[in-house]
Amino acid sequence: MSHIDCAVRGCNYNIFNKPRGVTFHPCPIRSDMRNKWLQILKTKCTVLDWNRSRICSKHFETKCFNIKGKLKDDAVPTLFSSAAHKHPVKQTQETSTSSRTTVDRVLNKLTQAELMSDIKNTLSKMKEPSNLETYMNDDYRCKPDTPTEAQLWILIKKQDHLNTRLMELVVQNKKHVELLQKNLEEARSSKKETEQSIETYKYIVKCLQEKLATLEEQIEILTTVESRKKKRLY
Repeated sequence: MSHIDCAVRGCNYNIFNKPRGVTFHPCPIRSDMRNKWLQILKTKCTVLDWNRSRICSKHFETKCFNIKGKLKDDAVPTLFSSAAHKHPVKQTQETSTSSRTTVDRVLNKLTQAELMSDIKNTLSKMKEPSNLETYMNDDYRCKPDTPTEAQLWILIKKQDHLNTRLMELVVQNKKHVELLQKNLEEARSSKKETEQSIETYKYIVKCLQEKLATLEEQIEILTTVESRKKKRLY
């Protein structure tokens, strides 16, 4: 039998020492009921795990149970010892929400294009350093000890370079697609012409076969006539 004990701080009941009639109840599944339980238990429990924690029946009023002794769906624990220490409950990963800074929230909402546009607008109010090229390599990487302002300008130039290169690739790909489409149309046209030629050749072959049959028939007639003439002579 697995070890089960009450998650309420100061309550020592577990599956082995519980008095007769005491039962243990899991946390609710419904989100609205979980919120109600959390508001009540956040200062009553050291750890509250929605999947494993159990609350014993001593913390529920009688009205929370039906006639069969089963805990009602809308029941919440309300009976606690006054000696319980008020420490915030440690929620498990399932119930905890990660705290994010204002900067994180803003950055997550902005796309890369919006960020670059915002940086450009900010830098447009400042003058581009005249010696900017001395701070970057050929691949638009910042050299060591590059000032922050110069790093931002280099970032903008790198982004512009990438955008230009991307547009060039888009144009090239568009030309390739157009060429492929043209070749496809030519192939379809060639296929159609080939099919027409095949049909023409089939017709010519059919005509030649019919002519050959006619010639063979004429040869057979001439052969028969010639044979009869020879018989008469003899």
